[in-house]
Amino acid sequence: MPETGGIPFRGNRNGLTNAPQIIFAVVLTSAIVLWSLPVIGLVVNSFRPYTNATSEGWWTVFTNPVFTLDNYRTALSYGEIYSGFVSSVLITFPTTALVVVTSAAAAFALIWTDLPYRRALYAFMIALLVVPPEITLYPTLVILKGVGLVNTYPGIWMSHVSSALPFGVFLLGSFFAQIPRELIEAAKIDGARTHDIMLLVVVPLSGSALASLATLDFLWVWNDLLRSLIIIPDQSLRPLTAVLANSAGGYGQYITVQAAGATLLMIPPLIIFLLAQRAFIRGVIAGALKS
Repeated sequence: MPETGGIPFRGNRNGLTNAPQIIFAVVLTSAIVLWSLPVIGLVVNSFRPYTNATSEGWWTVFTNPVFTLDNYRTALSYGEIYSGFVSSVLITFPTTALVVVTSAAAAFALIWTDLPYRRALYAFMIALLVVPPEITLYPTLVILKGVGLVNTYPGIWMSHVSSALPFGVFLLGSFFAQIPRELIEAAKIDGARTHDIMLLVVVPLSGSALASLATLDFLWVWNDLLRSLIIIPDQSLRPLTAVLANSAGGYGQYITVQAAGATLLMIPPLIIFLLAQRAFIRGVIAGALKS
């Protein structure tokens, strides 16, 4: 076949290839912008006076740039903000540690031990992912009330752990299953006991998955409102989310102060996510690809 110009004819294959990528980029960018608009409005209104924030849309800040720090001063001077922050810390950090430890132990037992019916138990744990957490709130409340753990930090810890355990087992189990069996067998030949294999072989190789689970659970627990309202009725023990939910005032006169508090509430999980971003991404995609 004769050639024309010495260059094989390729048609518009590159154009066809790039078109779906361009469409995907446009759709994804639009989704990110739409998802971010409420957060942007929240942050902008946290710096605006009450009269401007309630009488104008937040986008008018571009034509009427009026800002103030009074909302943050009021929020930081509000005594319950500090107690709510302390409660959030006392709830979130122990809960995250308990979820990681219990999920790792359960996933290891179901993947790498000779536990009877471990495959059926693993399938049952995965099936629990389809159960909405809200359905388990009332039974959890009844159990905690029966053992006297309502209005206590251990009670809310146990409630969060029971809710997060199925996902934790699923995520870590997917990662643990990729560890070469030869490493486990070699450790057994060297005389390592079951807990030695977990602590000295499996856990060091699963840092990204553990960090991913810790990051996700930290975000879930820190931002939780419903479970805290039900398990901790005592106002003095409620976390920051529950405090902010009631901080707008009876007529919404402190809505800009509430926006300032909500903006402050976003800072700790944002820092945690940015610090653990790489490990988070590696852990989330664990099990999706095989080496």
